[in-house]
Amino acid sequence: MKLVVFAHVPPPFHGQSFMVQQLLDELQEDKGGVINVFHIDARLSKDIDDIASVGLRKFFLLFSYCMRAIWLRVMKGATHFYYVPAPGLRSAVYRDWIVMLLCRPFYKKTIYHYQAAGVGVWLETKAYPWERWISQFLLGRADLSMVLGDYYHEDAGKLSPKKIITIPNCCSDPCPDYDERIKPKQQARADALRNEGTFRILYLSLCYREKGLFDLIEAVALVNNHLESSGLAQRVQLDVAGKFYLSKEEAEFNERINHADLIGDQGAMVTYHGFADEGKKLELFCQADAFSLPSYYGFEAHPVCLVEAMAHGLPIIATRWRILPELFPENYEGLVDVQSPEQIADKIKQFIGCVDQAGLRNRYLRYFTRKAFGERVRSALLST
Repeated sequence: MKLVVFAHVPPPFHGQSFMVQQLLDELQEDKGGVINVFHIDARLSKDIDDIASVGLRKFFLLFSYCMRAIWLRVMKGATHFYYVPAPGLRSAVYRDWIVMLLCRPFYKKTIYHYQAAGVGVWLETKAYPWERWISQFLLGRADLSMVLGDYYHEDAGKLSPKKIITIPNCCSDPCPDYDERIKPKQQARADALRNEGTFRILYLSLCYREKGLFDLIEAVALVNNHLESSGLAQRVQLDVAGKFYLSKEEAEFNERINHADLIGDQGAMVTYHGFADEGKKLELFCQADAFSLPSYYGFEAHPVCLVEAMAHGLPIIATRWRILPELFPENYEGLVDVQSPEQIADKIKQFIGCVDQAGLRNRYLRYFTRKAFGERVRSALLST
């Protein structure tokens, strides 16, 4: 198989670009030579702030990438075209139209790997009839659609693919020495926190209201108020890492974390670390006692940060939103309703002094390693 991967890798860094890099690393490390990979780094945005913009620069870039894909088909004999479809955004769907109009006629097989949700819902609820017709004509009937969870089969099915396969996201094991180096420290901190100390929660994602950031901040304020009024010595600190998507939300965040109910005897209860590179990210994960992503993001798919938190054996507080419950064991106790700071606060209090009782580290090793991801992807690709 000669496969063209038409998708960008970091920068900018986000879940989609990260997973494309994981896929390329896994396929290119395959020494069997069954899948010959050609990569077109179809980057249109300079950074996170540029993702939603449109303009002639992006159009000409996209056109040049499509010409490269056609060249690979004609000159290198590439046969399979791998593409990451748009979420339910009109401008992004139009981009997909251009790519498929120019490239798809040249390729024997078309493979979609959905890394965002909502295009099916958009087609049904927001697209004009002529947009639905064009989408079905240009984007429909893919030979294979890979989705991140069973929840998304219906969404991907709106474009009538010949086959749909569930392949969850992954990450390379960030702490292969977890049992020797990290687990004993987590247990020691948990033991100490039963009496006093600071329980640290980590939020590491796009800093955006719909990702649940502000709900989590309110929950931290609620918990600390309860601990103080109950005469308890424990306190809760929130570490926030990531870039803000909207400047007005960044201003609101900075104002909120300086209110009196988020300033304790030891200082600020919320600390912003900005964008975390790999070194900083590992440091924050190793210092954390729990992780939280109480998201209700409209295009939420399969947050890699949750997989990374599992790999670090952290208790996780997440929402019952779309695919997220699929990632956890049945009846996992860390799930809350969307936009529910009070429920988040209750879970935080429940997790103080606890370690990974649900076996999330083991769940990561079973389902979300890069090796497991690579095996599923190769099997799916070779089935087309």
